[in-house]
Amino acid sequence: VVPPTGSGPDEVSGSLDNGIIAHEYAHGISNRLVGGGSNSGCLGNGEQMGEGISDYFSLVTTVKPGDTGEMSRGIGTFAQREDVDGGGIRRYPYSTDLSINPLTYKDIAGQGVHATGEIWTLCLWELYWLLVEEYGFDEDLYHGIGGNNVAVALAVEGLKLTSCSPGFEDARNGVLAADELLYGGANQCLIWQAFAKRGL
Repeated sequence: VVPPTGSGPDEVSGSLDNGIIAHEYAHGISNRLVGGGSNSGCLGNGEQMGEGISDYFSLVTTVKPGDTGEMSRGIGTFAQREDVDGGGIRRYPYSTDLSINPLTYKDIAGQGVHATGEIWTLCLWELYWLLVEEYGFDEDLYHGIGGNNVAVALAVEGLKLTSCSPGFEDARNGVLAADELLYGGANQCLIWQAFAKRGL
């Protein structure tokens, strides 16, 4: 099936790509939570992860029952006329399989905001699937209690506990603190495992 076109016969509208819509919406979330609601400019530093937070929300809002972390998941695939497992608009599609996406923390050196953000997405994506493995997947995205729900709660609460102009370690520490507050620290080992796999 050929996706509907945008302004020209060879253009596909990103406004019809659910992943892009979720990505852009998530900028509003991260900009208002990191550093507090009155500091909407906190994600402008060299090691900021705003684009990564947005990619993460794009991924988690489009997971279907039966999906796995090892699956290849691209960003912007609809707008690129690709299947969901296509390469998309990032260096690699997202996957917990290092043979599909080998990026780690060391790969942020000298990169722009999108390439830097990819690493943050991978850290959170690793955690998402470890938590799904631990607690299962709940199709109820709003009131569910599965690992996917826990992963999103930790990511959002972690943003609230992350200081202005954060580096990756600051944001990781926000996720760790969120787990202490929300779950009594029950997921500390999984958080460390996820971030360590991607070099953090």
